[in-house]
Amino acid sequence: MWPLDRLPHGPLKEHLGRAPDAAWVAKLQGAALNLDGASGSFVSPQGLVLTNHHVVSDCIDRLTSAQADLARHGFVAASPKDEKNCPGMTARMLVGIDPVSLPAEPAARASALAKFEASCPKEQHCELVSLYGGAVQQRYRYQRYTDLRLVMAPETQAANFGGDDDNFAYPRFAFDFALLRVYHQGKPVRPLHWLRPARQALGLGDAVFVPGHPWQTDRLLTVAQLTALRDTQLPAEIAAAEAEQALLHRYAAQGEEQARQALEPINALENGLKARRGELAALKDPELFGAKQREETLVRGRAASEQPWLVVAKAAAAQQRLARELVAMRPPSGTLLEDALALAGLQLEARRPEGLRLERFSGAAAREAAEALKAEHPLHPVLEELRLAGYIERSEQALGAADPWVRTLKAGQADARAAARQWLAATQIGSAAQRARWLALEPAAFDAVDDPMLQLGRQLHALRRGVLDAYAREVTQPVRAQADPLAQTRWSVLGDGSPPDATGTLRLSFGRVAEVALGGLRQPWFTTLDGLWARTDGFAGASPFDLTPRLATLRRELPGATPLNFICTADIVGGNSGSPAVNRQGDWVGVVFDGNLDSLAGRFAFDERNNRAVVVHQAAIKLALRQLYPAKHLAEELGL
Repeated sequence: MWPLDRLPHGPLKEHLGRAPDAAWVAKLQGAALNLDGASGSFVSPQGLVLTNHHVVSDCIDRLTSAQADLARHGFVAASPKDEKNCPGMTARMLVGIDPVSLPAEPAARASALAKFEASCPKEQHCELVSLYGGAVQQRYRYQRYTDLRLVMAPETQAANFGGDDDNFAYPRFAFDFALLRVYHQGKPVRPLHWLRPARQALGLGDAVFVPGHPWQTDRLLTVAQLTALRDTQLPAEIAAAEAEQALLHRYAAQGEEQARQALEPINALENGLKARRGELAALKDPELFGAKQREETLVRGRAASEQPWLVVAKAAAAQQRLARELVAMRPPSGTLLEDALALAGLQLEARRPEGLRLERFSGAAAREAAEALKAEHPLHPVLEELRLAGYIERSEQALGAADPWVRTLKAGQADARAAARQWLAATQIGSAAQRARWLALEPAAFDAVDDPMLQLGRQLHALRRGVLDAYAREVTQPVRAQADPLAQTRWSVLGDGSPPDATGTLRLSFGRVAEVALGGLRQPWFTTLDGLWARTDGFAGASPFDLTPRLATLRRELPGATPLNFICTADIVGGNSGSPAVNRQGDWVGVVFDGNLDSLAGRFAFDERNNRAVVVHQAAIKLALRQLYPAKHLAEELGL
């Protein structure tokens, strides 16, 4: 996962068959897009973007209703006028990287951050990026687009065939792709760079390159930091997600409409839950953890001082102590409580100097959060009440009835459901227009708003702010101060041939098309439609292995040997979803949508023996556009 300004020319030349030239790198950079933390790429000169279905699932959910169920039936825009705006969705294209020097001392850093924000060119979006734990700091400059429109998406069942059972697994049989179009000032964007479809057939051993936006890795953490994740933070996150998962499934089981309402929250939650479980299993693996311990022993043994590791160990102990509270204070995703906390955070943090605001409510991140709050999203009152009540119950179990956070949530009610009903009964926070009006208020007017959910958001933000301040003081700041000595010691002992941890910014991974062993059995490098038919037949068409009506109807007409998904050794993690997979010429051969089970350890270490990226094959996309859906015009625009 290499930043494009730090590419490893030796290994890259071995895969490319030549030294990478500036034009090849510029093409990948100019085509690659960050889609709200996921990835995509320009694939036509008319601003068409290829990504995953699950990357646009929130857009689909916002556009779906009982009358127009895009999730169940799929969607194809017959012409540009039929393309549907994705509320709140944004795209960012990297246009430049600049060196930055920021002090570690908190007061000086706050002042420097304020200057950093002010220095961003007006027409661009700027982000501070810290590499190697903060030893290297840079400013990433982006062109930002806020008018994204849905052009084509398969049915959710076709994109997510196998559901949670097949997620992070291989073999896979999924049409997990979608097409968007980016607009600017009402017209399709004309990108300088876009990717063309590969003309050469893909084969075993072929080099594959993946430009994308891996969200987070923790491969450079110390053993003490990994221990804190293993023993406290990950178990707490998993327990909270499992409780929410059970609640959502109980609601979905009540009927067809309830199942439709819960579909997107369930899919999003289960994807993250499976990832957290895999990460915890990786940290409990004696081989992986033992390798981390041996590497740290080697580096510490040659260090001039033990002090950096001692400081970080103390911070990791504080992290374990504070993690339980912070996880409990995290509201369920996509709920009105999340909106209330975001609204309160934006308004209250704006009263502080720029450099002293919480990161999520500062600079470009604050602007993105505000735009997200202004976007419409579906509101399901019964489900909302159940999710808030469930969250109140979990908070009480985690923190205790006497905790101020719990007392605030319960508002004097003995029953969590009654408390949830009290907060939600008269709130207007479900209205995007009302949220926008509240965001625009002056401080005194905002403080005077008596909406119950907004009152709750203000109270909870103050409580969470106290814990986050303690975390910054006891964890973030001490660790940041040791970033440079830790990095310098690692480089002196191990060399500087390792990429920095992923930060959600543009990276290039590369590998080769490869088979994989599963339980001692070799698995081929690609799957086919015939494999899809066999898998659904093996489960007698039972959910989640059922075919969509479209696939079932056309089954006998489709060529069974058509490749559907393939695997390669490119290093990917969450955030790479939607990344293009390209060949040596920079032409796309597919779109990354998943990793296998072994890839979940990739947050902490990469092992090419079994870690595989899973990719929707170009042939599957061509078949879908030309034979499954009324989308030949899109196939022609793509050059398929």
